[in-house]
Amino acid sequence: MSTENITIDFLPAVVVESKSIGFYVEYFIVNPMTGKRERKRVRLQRLCKKYHTKQRQRMAAQKVADEINKKIAGGWSPFYEQENSRLYTPLNELQKIFLTAKTNEGLRPSTLKCYTSQTNIFMKWCRTVGIDRKFSGCFQRIDAVKFTDYMLAKRNSHRTYNNSVKAMRVMFGWAVEHCYCKENHFANIKLLAKEKKRRTVIDHKNRSRIASYFRSTRPQMEIVCKLVYYSAMRPAEIAKIKISNVSIKHRYIYIPDEVAKNGKARYATLTQDLIDLLIPVLDKAPSQDCYLFGQGKDMMPGKKMIQKTYFSKVWMQMRKELALPDTMQLYSLRDSGLIDMLHAGIDQLSVRQHADHSSLAMQDIYTSHYDANLNDTIYNNAPEF
Repeated sequence: MSTENITIDFLPAVVVESKSIGFYVEYFIVNPMTGKRERKRVRLQRLCKKYHTKQRQRMAAQKVADEINKKIAGGWSPFYEQENSRLYTPLNELQKIFLTAKTNEGLRPSTLKCYTSQTNIFMKWCRTVGIDRKFSGCFQRIDAVKFTDYMLAKRNSHRTYNNSVKAMRVMFGWAVEHCYCKENHFANIKLLAKEKKRRTVIDHKNRSRIASYFRSTRPQMEIVCKLVYYSAMRPAEIAKIKISNVSIKHRYIYIPDEVAKNGKARYATLTQDLIDLLIPVLDKAPSQDCYLFGQGKDMMPGKKMIQKTYFSKVWMQMRKELALPDTMQLYSLRDSGLIDMLHAGIDQLSVRQHADHSSLAMQDIYTSHYDANLNDTIYNNAPEF
């Protein structure tokens, strides 16, 4: 039910006289929660006792009726006072309030960006079906189901669909907690089964072809590939790294908590192969505050951060020219590197720490501080790209 169809539909307040209770005011008005018109009565015994004649009592009651009619004409509703007024917040306003609250919580920019993106998708759908101004307290399970049906109809990946449902769970869970809704209708909507990753391991022969290709076309991209393979860095993390985060002396790249995917800072090991590639690039960097990969075709250090989607664009172009399968993705180099490290004899714990893939409990123990032994282990035993 769209709130655009809910108007202040009412029958004006009038004065009624009853033998048992005397004068009272009666009017009919639509309940926004049900869409049905309901009768309201205002008893005036105390007011009428102040006057000794029925004429004056009626005049006083009429003033009350006139005042009620003015308030209703101005948009007032008695239901706003009887129930929590937050339930009457339009959905488009709820989104703004939710995002403001999350911003004030000090969430990581990437997390806030995710909430903004997901709620924008939801609000776009709400506008399409005409419920963006529907009161938050009127949002029903059928609305939630229709939205998830819409997401399924778009044939998104299971991951995209699940992320959308999870984001809605968070927003409406927050809305229930802060009294904007009575129930979180997304809470019981099941997630889709996780899809098997489409990435495949990239063997040494093809890694050599990839390195050779980028060495002659985009040297900076060779560094990106080897950061993913050797240092187990994610493309999104690589794009945000600055020159000041790179330490050739200590053979690592420091990944700040605001850059790391899980929000916890860590140190990514640099192999000698990477160090040899990085030194001439660092020497040409304008300042320590520049990004290691700047915007521009050459991807050289700059003040403006490169977008991780540019890595994907360049990678897909390379993959097409080398006739590599679609399952060989840039992120596949990370999987390949970790597997090769295990095959090279590096212990599982070191690899798990290096990859930032341990459980939350293990992360607290092993990734909350710099482990020099782990750094040396990866440096001395990393396999060849």
